Amino acid sequence: MRRVFGLLFAVGGALITLGFAFAVTFLIVPFAVLPRGRRERYAIHGARCFAWLVLRPLLWLRIERVGLEKLPREGGYLVLSNHRSWIDVPLLILCTASQGISKKEVTYIPFFGMNGRISGAIFFDRTKKMDRARVVSDALFLLRSRSNLHVFPEGTRTRDGRIGSRIYLRLVQTCWENGIEVVPACVWGTEAVVPSAGIYAMPGQPVGIEVETPLDRAAFPDGEAYAEATWAKVVEMARRRGCDQPFRETTGA
Repeated sequence: MRRVFGLLFAVGGALITLGFAFAVTFLIVPFAVLPRGRRERYAIHGARCFAWLVLRPLLWLRIERVGLEKLPREGGYLVLSNHRSWIDVPLLILCTASQGISKKEVTYIPFFGMNGRISGAIFFDRTKKMDRARVVSDALFLLRSRSNLHVFPEGTRTRDGRIGSRIYLRLVQTCWENGIEVVPACVWGTEAVVPSAGIYAMPGQPVGIEVETPLDRAAFPDGEAYAEATWAKVVEMARRRGCDQPFRETTGA
């Protein structure tokens, strides 16, 4: 019964989410008239509104927030996080006021792609090496413009619960080279809301996010060392939260 409920809730929730995205469009689209680099700082509030609608009234998640006071007071920071579920994205948007770097397919979802682009999301084709290089330059432009971004160095959400072994830290190195703060973050419990396999959604789950103070850039000889140390901090946080272990079955029979 739990599995059937999860399937039905996922279908109904998807339709409601689309309705939320349509409604929030009226909060975000007006800022499209502003030049890129300025509009994102205002439109992100509409994106956070959408994230709240999905996480609280719809999914009714119990969100534990740890260390959010450690976020830099000034905008223009990059949040580095592990990746457990699709829910990670709205959770990071809501709690860290940051938009994401995502695969281009999201741009084809009605309202999501347009709203995301206006509020600072960066979309790219993961199969094209040149597109990856463009992401770095686009991200650097937005970060210098005092917008916030988040990125998942694992490239995609984990399929088994373990931390990915292949990671991409080029953007973090670029941040070190340009004096941009990188915030280590960890999310947990989100896989119980939208599991990695199948089409299910389970409301009312406990989820959490923790952030740490950015590492001191001056303490590292180069961007590579800084990037590896920052990711090591994320992994340390994830292990402390049990986020490096295989998933447990959450949907039931």
